[in-house]
Amino acid sequence: MHSQILCSGTAAAVAARRMRHILGGVLGRDGWMWRTHEVKFLNTSSGDTVTIGEISYKLKAPQNPELVPVKHISDSLPQTVAQHLRWIMQKDLLGQDVFLIGPPGPLRRSIAMQYLELTKREVEYVALSRDTTETDLKQRREIRSGTAFYIDQCAVRAATQGRVLVLEGLEKAERNVLPVLNNLLENREMQLEDGRFLMSSERYDKLLQEHTKEELDSWKIVRVSEDFRVIALGLPVPKYKGNPLDPPLRSRFQARDIYYLPFKVISQLLSLATTLCSQESSNLGLPDFPVDNLLPALHILNAFPMLSSQQLIQRLYPYHSILGKDGRNAVEGVLSRFELLDGRRQPAPSAILNVSMAKDLEGHADVTLRVADKDVTCQVPAGTKDLRPPNSSPTFINTPSHSQLMAEMMQSHMAKDICLIGAKGCGKSVIAREFAEILGYSIEPVMLYQVNKGVITITDPPS
Repeated sequence: MHSQILCSGTAAAVAARRMRHILGGVLGRDGWMWRTHEVKFLNTSSGDTVTIGEISYKLKAPQNPELVPVKHISDSLPQTVAQHLRWIMQKDLLGQDVFLIGPPGPLRRSIAMQYLELTKREVEYVALSRDTTETDLKQRREIRSGTAFYIDQCAVRAATQGRVLVLEGLEKAERNVLPVLNNLLENREMQLEDGRFLMSSERYDKLLQEHTKEELDSWKIVRVSEDFRVIALGLPVPKYKGNPLDPPLRSRFQARDIYYLPFKVISQLLSLATTLCSQESSNLGLPDFPVDNLLPALHILNAFPMLSSQQLIQRLYPYHSILGKDGRNAVEGVLSRFELLDGRRQPAPSAILNVSMAKDLEGHADVTLRVADKDVTCQVPAGTKDLRPPNSSPTFINTPSHSQLMAEMMQSHMAKDICLIGAKGCGKSVIAREFAEILGYSIEPVMLYQVNKGVITITDPPS
């Protein structure tokens, strides 16, 4: 971004002075300065401390280390993410729950998990949907040996054990589900089905001064940990479809807009993504471009510099499959404007030549692809079963189009998960099974329905 100098007499300068005067008292003397924040770990005699900018958080040893997220923090942390983490740390130190709101994508969840990993906090995660009920959050009744028991669910476990409850997809939950959390969010209190009553740590400690713990236990009063927090993740409704939050529930959170990370490379792809995410494109009925996937796309371009930009965009934004004729023409007009219509000039990967287990990286395979007249080798994640050479299955009849599709799937798998989209009966399941067998994956089919009908997702097997 180029810096701009505002002349003192221009309307822009007058507006800037007015905004500075209005917001100066809120932002402070340094409010208008762009400040960078560095994440530091400090080892002291009183315990380990993590510092972001001038905000410090004293770490506690987790009781259940297996519940602490791992491998979410990258070596080079963008400043935008550091600022989001600093804001969450501020609210955490104040004892406030937060609501990260933004467009679809993994960025909000990634930031939440990075913060929990940074502060070594245990997490209780639940993905909300239309089928989520009150019992999924509070208590579920189960029968063991002929006797019914109430089993604590995510919200109760997080409150009593001092964990962080991550609620993803608030816009998908039915309106009668989330109000059960209202009192827990505001007063840290909740009446449970088994007769117990969750009480805030302040009130519980005051009662403990006048009564013994045995008396409180006989009254079925349970202390809510002072470390209990809630991080909610959701989409803005409207623009996106979903149920808007009730005003009482919305007021329980401190909200922050988590927008796309600013990319400073590949200006053409960034310009395309910005255009397709604009209000004008939305008015034309064009879906938002997945800006969060630009970074994995750059990894693919680094490994395959001869790859066509238009072919790569088609994987990120399959406009040929999801849009009608007018929509396709509109997208190709934007591609032409930014000189990205190079699909016919650049070759596509044509076949998988060889697959072997990587020697220098466990859990990965070396895959050699034929691109034009060159053989390019890259490393992709692999399963725990034995690898199988390509074109060796007696039940899979390979065609040139299948060979090209499998090679493109190998490229995409190097950086991201894969979603196959196609009409019913076009062979998605067969392609997915062949791809998994080559890389030694085990397949566990899950039949989806309604809006997700006909979509097959390939994921790593559970550890």
